[in-house]
Amino acid sequence: MNKFSGVLSPVLTPFTKDLKPDSKRLVKQCRWLLSQNVSLAVFGTTSEANSLALEEKISLLDDLIEAGIDPAFLMPGTGCCSLTETVQLTTHAVQLGCQGTLMLPPFYYTDATDDGLFRSYAETIERVGDNALKIYLYDIPRFTGVNISLELIERLITRYP
Repeated sequence: MNKFSGVLSPVLTPFTKDLKPDSKRLVKQCRWLLSQNVSLAVFGTTSEANSLALEEKISLLDDLIEAGIDPAFLMPGTGCCSLTETVQLTTHAVQLGCQGTLMLPPFYYTDATDDGLFRSYAETIERVGDNALKIYLYDIPRFTGVNISLELIERLITRYP
């Protein structure tokens, strides 16, 4: 797979009146964005990622692929508070052929050290266990309270080239 290039657009998650994710409107929006020659960042901050259940994210991702959205243009946010859910969603995205995954740091405990963050990312990478996995670190301390340091990035790149 090639690396992403150009614009990677955050994608809003539309909801129905009863607050369920609206898959049809999401597909329509993603098709329009793709027609503008951008790639898609689903399940990020703008996508209400932390308001969605794991099952909802998996279902929406499946719906996008089934609707013909090329996974090579998708970078779903897969970082969750739960390591198990992070691994499940990341594994699913990789198996679908998504070009990369956008991963939040474990953010509930905001005093995590670089060693703790490294162990969390390493555990995810090891559990997913697929060389096709491409992680893009989502460094958004305003919302997570966690800073991703350059030293951590260098350490991850050295261990997982």
